[in-house]
Amino acid sequence: MNRVKHVERINQKDIELQLKADTVGNAGKWDVNKSWHAQYKHSAYVYVGGLPYDLSEGDVTVVFSQVGEIVDINIPRDKTTGRSRGFAFIGYEDQRSTVLAVDNFNGAKLLGKTLRVDHCEKYTEEQKKDPNELPEHVTRKLNEKEIEKKRRQIIERNAELDEHADAKADLFAEGRGTRLTNEQMEEQQIRCELRSEKELDANRKRLTHIEGVRAKRKQEYAAAASEEERKQAKWEERRRQREQEEVQEARKLTAVGQHGESVVDPAAAISNTAAANTAPVKAAIWGRLMGGGGSKKKQKTAGSLSFKSSGTRAQPEPKEQKRFGEDSMSVEETNKMRAELGLAPLKS
Repeated sequence: MNRVKHVERINQKDIELQLKADTVGNAGKWDVNKSWHAQYKHSAYVYVGGLPYDLSEGDVTVVFSQVGEIVDINIPRDKTTGRSRGFAFIGYEDQRSTVLAVDNFNGAKLLGKTLRVDHCEKYTEEQKKDPNELPEHVTRKLNEKEIEKKRRQIIERNAELDEHADAKADLFAEGRGTRLTNEQMEEQQIRCELRSEKELDANRKRLTHIEGVRAKRKQEYAAAASEEERKQAKWEERRRQREQEEVQEARKLTAVGQHGESVVDPAAAISNTAAANTAPVKAAIWGRLMGGGGSKKKQKTAGSLSFKSSGTRAQPEPKEQKRFGEDSMSVEETNKMRAELGLAPLKS
């Protein structure tokens, strides 16, 4: 009761300070950020004491859900009898609902008992523990039998916490009117199984597709690699053929020689092929070979044409006629020039 009165006095003083009129006469405005509730804005839980012992989680939810949506409720019970211990911890969806709960339900009467409602600064519900990870300070003081007994106790307590959580969820759902019937639970279970099967089928199809794509890519890469190897082998074969042709050409050149000159080594002939291709050749001979005549064009001079004083064009002087084949080359000259250019001799 003293705590109830203390909370009431704090609320009254807070209202008087914030709503106090200024010197001009303007009334103040209540701000929750300037209130004593602001120091608990990080917690959405409230403590409720003085509850009747026969109230369940659903009953308490119905009463306190008037100021906000409740998302969690915990009513500690006696381990032996299972009877409520007369207090509870309630968690709201919106933290501002805790302010309304404290201001409206603190000091209220419920079934003839005065409720005490206050903020919870730090609320943590008991969590399950791992029996295989006992603290070092515990294992250091116990022997093997005591450690095994401690592990069994932790396992039993975890089972109790699971039962308590299931019972709380059931009562909480019943109080909110969201409790499922057996048919609804069976339908929900079937839906979950169907959903899991669909997910498994989708994952299986996805994996099959991925494997197919990977196999296709592997085949494409193998085909590309084999094609590259084939091209490389073909290129190597062509290179060998070119080398053999060059050796044969060099041998032919060394066998023919230049009118009885000494025979040259084939390797040296191959290395000197480029130099032989660029051997100097007389311009006149090259012009006769490629153009069928001399390289120099006969330019017209000013005296090539003469005009009479009367303005008529004079007849040009007759050119000297050459015999047929006078500018032609003999076979020996042609073979000699072809040898200098690195070409095969003409067949006679």
